[in-house]
Amino acid sequence: MPTAGHLGSDGKGSEKMESPGNFCGARKQKNLSVFRRFIASRSGGEPGGIGDEGVYRLKRWVWIAAVILLSVFLGTWLCFPVPLSPPCPKVLMFDGLEIQTQNNEPMARYWGQTIGVQGFFVNNVMGSWETSVGDDENSQLYQSARRFQVLYSKYGVTDNFIKTALYNEHDWKSPAAESRVVSNFRQAAHLAKYAGFRGLALDLEPYVKGWWNEDPALPDKLERAYVLGRRVGAAIVSEYPDASVIALPEILGLTCPPYQPDFCAVYVLSHRFWDGLIQAHFRQLIIATENSYNSVRPDMIADGTRKSYRDNLLSNGVDPETVPISPGIWPLGQTYTDKAARCTPAQFEERLRLAMKQKSPYVWIYGQGSAWEKDGPYGKGDVDPRFQEFVKVLQRVQGSCAGSQ
Repeated sequence: MPTAGHLGSDGKGSEKMESPGNFCGARKQKNLSVFRRFIASRSGGEPGGIGDEGVYRLKRWVWIAAVILLSVFLGTWLCFPVPLSPPCPKVLMFDGLEIQTQNNEPMARYWGQTIGVQGFFVNNVMGSWETSVGDDENSQLYQSARRFQVLYSKYGVTDNFIKTALYNEHDWKSPAAESRVVSNFRQAAHLAKYAGFRGLALDLEPYVKGWWNEDPALPDKLERAYVLGRRVGAAIVSEYPDASVIALPEILGLTCPPYQPDFCAVYVLSHRFWDGLIQAHFRQLIIATENSYNSVRPDMIADGTRKSYRDNLLSNGVDPETVPISPGIWPLGQTYTDKAARCTPAQFEERLRLAMKQKSPYVWIYGQGSAWEKDGPYGKGDVDPRFQEFVKVLQRVQGSCAGSQ
């Protein structure tokens, strides 16, 4: 697997793929030579000097020669490199699952088989950056997370991430507060590795006021954000070197214009946290987009995000080709209490189909609480009347992708 690590001196990354050109060229020459000798053996002489007595023998074997030539030009003998299709993205669900109450076989079967997702942004493990999960592998939380991973994996829900978000205020002036956040991430990485999760998902949206805003009373807050990011990234890698890290939303794309200045001010310091975070050079770094939620062309949102991050990644010594973009789609759920659809099943199918064409390990669905479950843990009440059509779309698009491999 490519690593989101340092660029080599050639600017193209440390992992290099061997070109098949030399090998295939030699193979072609060898097999053409074999074919020439075959013709000579069946005609009674060298190809350039076939006598009359060889004509009859040549005709007898012409059909065999045709078969050989066909196999040659189809690549059977001549080693034409055939590009392999990338594997189909797995589908992750944001929301929906409640790990404490749905850590059982019926719910594992529901999410893995009835719905058909392959992973979750798992809530209520490290809910906030201020939440400590501890280091005790014998604790109820560690054991519950491991049991969840083993159970859900049986039904294909294998790629799970501890999701953590900015739900609490942070004291930027306090070195102790900074160290506490770093420690919490180290512990979360420890838990993710122990339980068998793929890694962590960092939701960088500021749900409390002021997280990424400038502060006149703290003129060096920008630098503090960078240091916090650098320490958090190092803490994750120290405990879980092979962790995948998902960052959402696409903060570098939240610029003014097109957004209003008040909105941009909310995220103004987040880019420095990002700069520090990716100095860790994670085994796999993934950017999950939210601008694609309601877009008719999530693939174009992904392409635009890729371009907007390219220079930043290069300046931080990360090869952009190793950082996939995972589009998010929001088909169901107006609010936590209103589970109505936000698009038609046909629109969802087209958007999901376009998103699945991305060279990314994941596409994800924002579940708006319990929009994908009747009387779920985040919202009581029935699902949308056309809910089963959305489920069929999800399974059909995944099946179509798999069938095209």
